Amino acid sequence: MKSKVEQLSVRWQYNAGHGALIWQLMFTVNDDLIGQKRFTANRRALFFCIDTVSGQVVCDDYLLMDHVHPVPAGEGWFVGLETTIGSLVYCYAYQSQSPEHKGIWAVDFRAGRVVWSRPDIVFAANLDHEFLVYQLSAFGGFPERHFLMIDPLTGADIRQLGIDSSTVNTIRQGVVQEEERQKVILSEFVTHDMNIERMALLRAGISETSRSECIVLGSLTVAALHEQSEVSGSWSSVLKVWRRDCLVYEDCMEEDVEKPCLNNFLIRSENLYYLKNKEELVCVALI
Repeated sequence: MKSKVEQLSVRWQYNAGHGALIWQLMFTVNDDLIGQKRFTANRRALFFCIDTVSGQVVCDDYLLMDHVHPVPAGEGWFVGLETTIGSLVYCYAYQSQSPEHKGIWAVDFRAGRVVWSRPDIVFAANLDHEFLVYQLSAFGGFPERHFLMIDPLTGADIRQLGIDSSTVNTIRQGVVQEEERQKVILSEFVTHDMNIERMALLRAGISETSRSECIVLGSLTVAALHEQSEVSGSWSSVLKVWRRDCLVYEDCMEEDVEKPCLNNFLIRSENLYYLKNKEELVCVALI
């Protein structure tokens, strides 16, 4: 006779507001979650900060302002999250009429203030104790990137690297991926060659031909199952968690929508985070 497996429970929930789209999530070493939410109706991008342990909303509706002028950075829309170090979170704007980033803002969201900002540099890599950045210029009508290292805590220059691509390439090869730095486990699409335990998928009833994303962590299998209606063509996405072969959590992430909600869950520090109806962030304790 099988023993009853305890169901997982929601630790906390955060609603970004009606019409919001939670767009980016990052984590600090202090266990703060920083997110960006976007409101397409009025083209406004705002940031929020949540204490992941208590679920307390430390900062909400934070509008990133320009380096010099009293106007929103990136017109209040063309902004995003770059990386984190300690308690600081680094934001960027976009260059005009370009997908390339422009400027760096070091923000302490717990204090609700910008610690330092520089409009003249573009982020390239986080080396923990240093940032690799570059400045844009033009020579003979052709764009050039002049690289330098800066102090991430103050924004001050440490040393110039010039346009030496071999030195820069060597530095970049040693850069740790952002999800690894922040100890985040992302989902994989279920395919025949994916690098996860195949028996875990079989126990959960997930086939390699299903429209699914999955994370396998020890005895846990977390999957988002995406199904399309043959009648309407709309999509529904359900999140399920199994402990070995027992279903211990289930929730509808979204239903009757034009596209499936892909890449909308992750695991960090024994917590599962997922988006529900685009505007709600749910944290589930995995222990």
